[in-house]
Amino acid sequence: MFKFIFVLLVGVAIGYGYGWKDAQNNVKNVAERVVERIGGETRERMGNDVDTRYQAGDSR
Repeated sequence: MFKFIFVLLVGVAIGYGYGWKDAQNNVKNVAERVVERIGGETRERMGNDVDTRYQAGDSR
């Protein structure tokens, strides 16, 4: 049980340090940057604005 708690505390300390350094270097947090990187190319195609799709002639 002690080993589990020790590993958990070490992981939290490392994660906190990484997050602190990341927050000092970047305005957006990690989750926002990952979502932008993954969904950046297909974001326009995934919209649900019916009027824009109808005007563009998209029948999906």
